[in-house]
Amino acid sequence: MISQKTLMVFAPLLILISVMAEATENDTASLDSYLDMNIEELLSMEVTSVSKKKQRLSESAAAIFVITHDDIRRSGVTSIPEALRLAPGIQVAKIDNAKWAISSRGFNTQFVNKLLVLIDGRSVYTQSYSGVYWEDQDTLLEDVDRIEVIRGPGATLWGANAVNGVINIITKAAADTQGSLVQVSAGNEEKVIAQLRHGIEVNKDVSARTYLKYADRESSYAPDIDDSANDDWKTRQAGFRVDGGVAQDTWTIQGDVYSNLLSQTLDNIYLDPYNPDNNPPDPVTPYRLFNTKDDIHASGHNVLGRLNRQINTNSQASLQIYYDHTKRREYILEQEKDTFDIDFQHRYSGFTRHDLIWGLGYRRIDDHYLNSDVVSFRDSTEKTSALVSAFLQDEITLKEEELRLTIGSKFEHTEFTGVEIQPSAKLLWIPKPGMTLWGSISRAARTPSAIEQRGSIATGVIILPGVDPINLSNDADGNFESEYLTAYEVGYRIQPTETTSLDISAFYNDYSNAASYEYNTYQIVPNPYDPAADPLVIPSQTVFDNKMDVTSRGLEFIVDWRVISGWRLQSTYSYLKVSTQSDTDSTDAFSPLPIEGGSPEHQATMRSIHDINESVTFDLWMQYVSSLDSTTLSATRDDSIGEYTSVNARFAWLPKKNIELSLVGRNLFDNRHPEFVGEYYILRSEVERSLYAQVKVEF
Repeated sequence: MISQKTLMVFAPLLILISVMAEATENDTASLDSYLDMNIEELLSMEVTSVSKKKQRLSESAAAIFVITHDDIRRSGVTSIPEALRLAPGIQVAKIDNAKWAISSRGFNTQFVNKLLVLIDGRSVYTQSYSGVYWEDQDTLLEDVDRIEVIRGPGATLWGANAVNGVINIITKAAADTQGSLVQVSAGNEEKVIAQLRHGIEVNKDVSARTYLKYADRESSYAPDIDDSANDDWKTRQAGFRVDGGVAQDTWTIQGDVYSNLLSQTLDNIYLDPYNPDNNPPDPVTPYRLFNTKDDIHASGHNVLGRLNRQINTNSQASLQIYYDHTKRREYILEQEKDTFDIDFQHRYSGFTRHDLIWGLGYRRIDDHYLNSDVVSFRDSTEKTSALVSAFLQDEITLKEEELRLTIGSKFEHTEFTGVEIQPSAKLLWIPKPGMTLWGSISRAARTPSAIEQRGSIATGVIILPGVDPINLSNDADGNFESEYLTAYEVGYRIQPTETTSLDISAFYNDYSNAASYEYNTYQIVPNPYDPAADPLVIPSQTVFDNKMDVTSRGLEFIVDWRVISGWRLQSTYSYLKVSTQSDTDSTDAFSPLPIEGGSPEHQATMRSIHDINESVTFDLWMQYVSSLDSTTLSATRDDSIGEYTSVNARFAWLPKKNIELSLVGRNLFDNRHPEFVGEYYILRSEVERSLYAQVKVEF
């Protein structure tokens, strides 16, 4: 039920609505929807993530899917991770109310490290594990212009960690967000989400906007304790953007600041027996904590500047600089990171058949960690690392408007792995209008994270009578190397009729030097149960190593059908099969399990986007995800997940052209279901049915 507090939040807004309704004309305006676009216009949509230049979606030699602003709005999602469920080949699984495991084409774990995520060109990965804290990426969804999702490697342009995909979140220009916006949502899970935005025209060349966002989300359900999982999620965020242009120059300055409070329940924490604070131990559960409530305090700020210059008709250059500060405090680890990044890019298209793009980049990361019983850094808790990079790409027209070859490579240097070379070759053929075939061969690298370079993770404590406690851990020994992928992809796009389109992609991925966890140290202790027996040999330490090869293959397709004017159907399907092969001297029996069993073999969606009339819309979205065999490295808990189908609906009404009232239901036919089991220290939880109402006013 909606609380009295929520109704009090709504009351001022209802008054505002009535005032604005009086100030607006009585005629109901037609819905401004991309349903007015035909299939050909959708395929001609411009994207930038594939080649770092504007090109039509239909002419991109990559498996790319664009989630538009209207897709986000009409799906009824309230966060970026939930919006990514719209894309084929992307697995989005909720671990608890504020944590997601999100991957492209496999390798999904709680700490996914093979997917590069950017917001307006700013990388949001964390140095600690080379992944993304999705709960901190909570920008104003009304300001998102589109999300470009590339399945498959994008390392030639974007660099290391763009192994299985690139997600580029692109926000609107300030000129497109003029005026004021007030939006409030309230429901059983999304208790309150309030968003304010105001945009102004400073002068004829400069536009600006600011925004505020607050969200309070309810806890999920924990089946192991038959109670709340204590994983409620509160976020506060503000930001600005200023865009301008003079003559041949355009520029952007933007920034954000956020402060989040997330609760979590730690299910199975091992304590260091050699830490005096942990003695004497609990006699019932020595050196272990169960169902312990914890808070995550996450905060940060960033500022980004970008300058684009049109030198002449054949030459353009851009310079981007950003600074990003993040801080995160929780029981298992406290961390703080400062990132400074500078990126220069130049494009020259003056040659007859060549379109050249090249660039240089420098990134400096200063990180600081405060050790805990769970995660520690042995060599140094503070470190500065630098990444220097360069790339070159040439699009060669072999036959005018029909056949194009794109070749290029990224060159990166770090002090940990030296020089990484990540080349690619792509061939695009357009035999006739409305038909595109493409193929590519690419190489990508995933470089070591801070944990893999110098970290230690406690994995258990063994207590035997008469024997000192034995710590179990997984440690960095300085020998972990980069993981590598060689990817083979083909794709086919066709518009068989004016109202239908089909997009098919197939791939085969060959991973070498994949991460494994190898036994390194053994403890030999007397047998406490039989002194005359042979001593016990206990493996007490594993190390990060590279003794596994992985292959994956898959198929993804997207079908769009414009049934009639104002009604569109879209269906997607993804197939994925992953296999592992460990080296003959590998002692790792755990890593293959989540790699092979942590990603669904089948995923499918069906969406109906329907304008019932000029002021009423009804959208339906169904998603099917097949079962998961194993999602964690822990062998001490059942981490299998059954198949599930989620049915979501959104009903919206525009009583006036600037007022929208909507009602959204998520997981309508399922009281609750699990989607993913995190590592051993996170209490498992289930996604519950969600209902919320939303009011949006623009003026």
